[in-house]
Amino acid sequence: MIRELLFEDLDGAFRADPETVIDAAAADHRYLDRAPALHALLADAATGRYHRFLAVQALASWGHAPVYPVVAATAEAGRRSPWLGMLTDGAGRDRTFPELAVAVAEGRRFTAGSGAEDARIAALAALIGLGDELFFDWQLAYAADEPAVAGALAAVVERGAERTDEPDFDRVRQLAGLCAVLARHDRPRAVELAERLLRADSRLTVRTHLASVVPFRATAASFPTVPVPLLAPAVVFRA
Repeated sequence: MIRELLFEDLDGAFRADPETVIDAAAADHRYLDRAPALHALLADAATGRYHRFLAVQALASWGHAPVYPVVAATAEAGRRSPWLGMLTDGAGRDRTFPELAVAVAEGRRFTAGSGAEDARIAALAALIGLGDELFFDWQLAYAADEPAVAGALAAVVERGAERTDEPDFDRVRQLAGLCAVLARHDRPRAVELAERLLRADSRLTVRTHLASVVPFRATAASFPTVPVPLLAPAVVFRA
């Protein structure tokens, strides 16, 4: 069933990438007629892990209200989620949670002004709560650019700035990106948090991500010192 739902277009032509079908719904709402079948697939205990994830990804992208609590529960599970690591990038980093973040973000096209919007925002806030725990690349910052989740953004940046454990990704840089998004909706809070992040980590990459929040002032300390080797003494040859 998953083939007909997410691997075929409206003409029945095969599409190797299900995101091609998922994204096509933005231009042709007839794809949304597949939502009930996808929901049934998700509810079927016999559905495999990957197909279940694809159903959630599609339904979240299409603004299907009943799926957002599933996304929120997945976020609550975090590292305990059976989906973690199911999809990875070339560096072996998880892509399932970043893809969920994009799906929830894209769902706003269909939920705006509807009863599904509150559920979507709750799912988005739950994902933002993982911003100091899991790698999201650019996707979480993209998804979080909404005033309704400014509080969730501030909370995760504040918590992450205080953490001292060693993450398996560049936590401060990711938090800096989220802080820059927060500045569009609550600038005073973002400035306060940006300064806190910089006190903890003043690397150039962090300063660059926060340049729109805290003015970037290049100083000698901003750049690594490259040692210059001394010239070797001249060698004199005597016949």
